[in-house]
Amino acid sequence: MPMFCRGTRENAVRSDIVRIGPAFRGPVMNQQFNAFRLCDRLVEPSLNRVTATTGEAVQVEPKIMEVLAALAARPGEVVTRDELMAQAWAGVFVTDDALHRAIREIRRLFDDDAERPRVVETIRKRGYRLIAPVSNASELIETQPATPPAVQRGFLVATVIGVAALAGIAAIWLGVARPSVDTEGRVRFVPLTSEPGNEIDPALSSTGRLAYVARADDGRAHIFTKTQSDGTATQVTRGDGAERAPVWSPDESRLAFVEQDASGCAIRIAAADGREARTLIPCTSTEEFRMSWSPDGRFLALTVGAMTMQSPSHIDVIDVEGSVRRSVTSPPPAHAGDWSPAFSPDGRSIAFVRNIGGSIADIFVSPLDGGQPRRVTTDNADVLGVDWEPDGRHLVFSSDRAGGIGVWRVSVDGGEPTLLAGGGAKLKHPSVARSTGMVAYEDWQYEINLREQSTDAHQSATGVPVSPTGDRWNFFPQISPDGRRLVFESTRSGHYELWMSDRDGSNARPLTRSAVYKSPARWSHDGRRLAFTSRTEGHTVISLLDVDTDAIRTLGVDQTSAVAPAWSADDRSIYVGSLRSGAWQIWKLAVDTGDAQQVTTDGGYAALASPDGRWLYVSRLDRRGLWRRPVDGGAETLVSEHAQAEQWPNWGLLANGIYYVSWPDDDDPCVTVLDNGSNAPRVLARMKDYAWTGIALTPDASRVIFAHADRRAANIGGLSVSR
Repeated sequence: MPMFCRGTRENAVRSDIVRIGPAFRGPVMNQQFNAFRLCDRLVEPSLNRVTATTGEAVQVEPKIMEVLAALAARPGEVVTRDELMAQAWAGVFVTDDALHRAIREIRRLFDDDAERPRVVETIRKRGYRLIAPVSNASELIETQPATPPAVQRGFLVATVIGVAALAGIAAIWLGVARPSVDTEGRVRFVPLTSEPGNEIDPALSSTGRLAYVARADDGRAHIFTKTQSDGTATQVTRGDGAERAPVWSPDESRLAFVEQDASGCAIRIAAADGREARTLIPCTSTEEFRMSWSPDGRFLALTVGAMTMQSPSHIDVIDVEGSVRRSVTSPPPAHAGDWSPAFSPDGRSIAFVRNIGGSIADIFVSPLDGGQPRRVTTDNADVLGVDWEPDGRHLVFSSDRAGGIGVWRVSVDGGEPTLLAGGGAKLKHPSVARSTGMVAYEDWQYEINLREQSTDAHQSATGVPVSPTGDRWNFFPQISPDGRRLVFESTRSGHYELWMSDRDGSNARPLTRSAVYKSPARWSHDGRRLAFTSRTEGHTVISLLDVDTDAIRTLGVDQTSAVAPAWSADDRSIYVGSLRSGAWQIWKLAVDTGDAQQVTTDGGYAALASPDGRWLYVSRLDRRGLWRRPVDGGAETLVSEHAQAEQWPNWGLLANGIYYVSWPDDDDPCVTVLDNGSNAPRVLARMKDYAWTGIALTPDASRVIFAHADRRAANIGGLSVSR
């Protein structure tokens, strides 16, 4: 319901503006703000609702409304970031990204422009102020219908405002899930939800009752339950905040879940109908909340920590009375940590995901009473959840091990996994009903296509699609050195594959036809070859591809993990980040012989050589920033504190400097350049609806190509296997 907010910055704030509510001195949730008018709309903070004069209403997420109400309480005044964070997220661990996103959503709601604001103005280094006219709502209230029209659940609840967003956002898939037949039985696909909007966080009880999260009529994420796929959903929680990550007790009489509100984040336990809810403990993770209830009903397994190199996560077990707690896993050095715990049916073991960093992870099983965890998979792939089958001898997990992100089955003793469901969608967070064997999972449907736009601020920022577009996933673009061709990844063939096309997307053809994950490809400086890595059977293959003949040559095989391939300035070597020494370091492989030489000794994840061949730019997982060092070794200098190692496809080198993606405090991600010899980054372009890590900038920095989200939706899917 965007509506143009008339007026200019000069005349927007008037002396006769009505101040809304009492002085803004305490948490927003403790204030009773009156309804007010803003840009010809009725804003009702107590209902989290914004209504146009036509009667069309939009439910607004509580935190977004709290930020808007805080600004409206002091129209024309600067409200600092610290004040807004303290009021809207008091006691909650979030980063500034939560506030930045709230401001973006407010601007989008009122069709505002960050560069030419008419509603919210950014005061650099300080905060924000509301510059649109605010007035008393009594006259408008009398014209509103008694019951505003119901609004659809068209809001994406996959991201909850109280949690800091990951740099690069969650991976997204598209298309329709197509069941496949495994080698041991028949798989039947069953859609479990099909409501408008998005449903996430599926949890099946032992007998197959489904609990999940969706946006309710109050605009918040709440927990719903269903007894059958075509049955009516029942809302069972109605807290003041957002609720997530439900899990059933073994006897199905209770639900444990996470609640985030103005007072903080807590793990709560309630009756299956949502009554008698009580707080167990504060949240123990800043990001991953999924839990598992032990078969005897005594314990919950949960993730503790931030899932970063600085604060690796691990698995804890806590009794449901909150009095006993102990750690079950401890990740090794150079790992982001352990998450997604799942109790075995006999309660003696816990399966979990161990993440090295980025999208490199595998399934492990640890005995509950201590002992060394045992590795089950050796894929070094992106793993998005795991659960046990009823027999206690097999695991079901989500992985991109074969390109597409599907649901797989593997013996707890290891071996080759079997695909249960896949075919173009992103299927994640499987949950298994212990009595029936039914599997529920999140089924993400996204259309992601490449878009090219100018970096000239005086030209349109909407850009043009790189044709042909479609209902698949196209991402990781790279422009050839002569600017004529484009290499990118696409799922249009059903798997992650490298494709090449003309600059405008025409004449597209696949370069690879192997159903394994492939890294973004880097062009050689002469434009004749591409370097990329692929993961298969527990190791990483570094490959070179001739773009004229499509011939692929294996340059080297890393028995651990290798990432971020990049050419030396003379095209005679390939730099990669590798774990072969036991810690992430930069290695160099000779193109002619494949001989490997270690380059760094104090850490390194991704590296790029300068165009003149004098410098090597290095990023690390354990610290933020980009360092420059002589190619032949020597002292390092920090040149940019903004580059992040995990987002290596988002930064690169030009003849005149460094480019990277930045997330400003008030709008969409931006292409930013740091010119050689300068300490002041320049924002070149905002990328609206930016969907996935990886951008391509022309050598003169006049154009940028990026992955654009054309559509997004999520439902709960299910499958049953008859054996």
